[in-house]
Amino acid sequence: MTSAALGQMLQQAVGLHRSGRVDEAVRGYKKVLRKDARAVGALNLLGLAEFQLGHLQEAADALSRAARLNPDLPDIDYNLGRVLQAQGRLEEAIAAYQKAVAKAPRDAGALINLATVLTELKRFEVAVPVYRRAVALAPPSADLWHNLANALKVLDRYDEALVAYQQELALRPDNIEALSSLIYVLNKLDRPEEALSYSRKLVAAEPNVSDHHLNLANALAALGRDDEAIAAYDRAIALGTLDVASWNKGLLLLSCGRFAEGWPLFQSRWKLPENAARSRNYPQPHWSGERVNGPLMIWGEQGLGDQILMASIVPDVAAYADGIVLEVDHRLVPVFQRSFPHATVVPQLVELSQVPIAAHAALGDLPSVLRNDVASFERSAAGYLKADQDRTAEFRERLAEPGKRIVGLSWASANRKLRQVKSAGLAELLPLLRLPNCRFIDLQYGDTQLERESLAKDSRISIEHLPDLDLTNDLDGLAALMSACDAVVTVSNTTAHFAAALGRPTYVLLSDGSGLIWYWMKRGDTTPFYAHARLFRKQDTQSWLDLVANDVVPRLSEYLPTIPE
Repeated sequence: MTSAALGQMLQQAVGLHRSGRVDEAVRGYKKVLRKDARAVGALNLLGLAEFQLGHLQEAADALSRAARLNPDLPDIDYNLGRVLQAQGRLEEAIAAYQKAVAKAPRDAGALINLATVLTELKRFEVAVPVYRRAVALAPPSADLWHNLANALKVLDRYDEALVAYQQELALRPDNIEALSSLIYVLNKLDRPEEALSYSRKLVAAEPNVSDHHLNLANALAALGRDDEAIAAYDRAIALGTLDVASWNKGLLLLSCGRFAEGWPLFQSRWKLPENAARSRNYPQPHWSGERVNGPLMIWGEQGLGDQILMASIVPDVAAYADGIVLEVDHRLVPVFQRSFPHATVVPQLVELSQVPIAAHAALGDLPSVLRNDVASFERSAAGYLKADQDRTAEFRERLAEPGKRIVGLSWASANRKLRQVKSAGLAELLPLLRLPNCRFIDLQYGDTQLERESLAKDSRISIEHLPDLDLTNDLDGLAALMSACDAVVTVSNTTAHFAAALGRPTYVLLSDGSGLIWYWMKRGDTTPFYAHARLFRKQDTQSWLDLVANDVVPRLSEYLPTIPE
């Protein structure tokens, strides 16, 4: 058959395809391929037609053959990617889309589909730059901006997400989902006034949607309008947003010192997706305050700071059981065993412990039984953790310098979502570091070398770092080092919990807005959880530098001379 006749046969099949007669088009493409098995155009169109008919494997086979015959055509890779994506063969789809993009870098369709598959696989970091390229090339698309914004939100890149949601809303101003997401981001960025304005707009438009009342409540809580926030949480709960609204309401109540009301709602944390997998599902009965005939297992939850925070209650629970088994992060075992000698302290592993027990409870479940008012915290007013006395003495001797006090420093949080708002730069502590009668010791977990070297270069102030002590993993050594300090100055992180629980005078620098965690309470310079913690709250636009200079330095300067030589 001549090439002209073959071309006419192909055009007839294309005409059938365009007119919607896809089954007949498939037969036409196959007829062409029987005459010329290497007709790439027919293979590509056959793959598309089979795809339209839902014959995914036949489509994949045709397009794969076309790609092998002509590896230079981006359309074939793009079409193959679509078929593979529909088959759920996502890794192969990514490879096909990447080939299409490499061959046609300005093809917005291939970029959009590539970003979509990456998002489906939760590879948000990789998806974001692909979305950005697509946004730059494609016609204005609200959906594309929305998908980019959602990926940025998942990555906690709230400033960028805000811009993307604003771009989406410029294209569809009254979209409820976009407005709701915008409010969420504004709350995360500590812009509650704007979040409140949008929330009221949504509540007015859809008064019976629970999520709108939840957003409203979060904004009101951030603005310190506690009673209004609680009422809005109650409305959200009544309309159906039960778990997250109950959790947020509980945290607000606890932060206001309304413990008897807040602790029952604290249980709703287990219904949140991010916490459900952390539960230790021991088969024994869950303890709720009754007398236990046998050992009671108390297991740690959340991070190190949370385990330390709740541990003061362990001695009080001893009267309720014939023995306590305390399961915590393995790094805490030596300190906790020394501090709670009547308990058996075991490391928390992936598998459940095989220690014999009669009942179990999470550490965070205990306060609802024993900490229902501020007075109930007085039993643990002193530091409840104990460091190794010999190691403490060694550190004290090693660091002692005539006429100087030893002050431990920690200035950064590792919290993935809140580290930016909770952390200060070392240079922002300069007013403190210029105190002449202090020797400052690095208590900051992680690698601090570059920041310390930069400080020394710029200000000629050195922070003492002990290279032979692993501040991340040797928590027993860290406890001894903290106990050798006359005072500890820290932001809200594990160091704050550890130092205060050890009974060290602890000066805690707190950010405002979303960085203020409930256990530091909403107001005042103390918390019932730690008798030795003094809280310094950064207000609105106040800088860390200003907080340190005008609040922390005067208080610390008053305290240090009172310590006996």
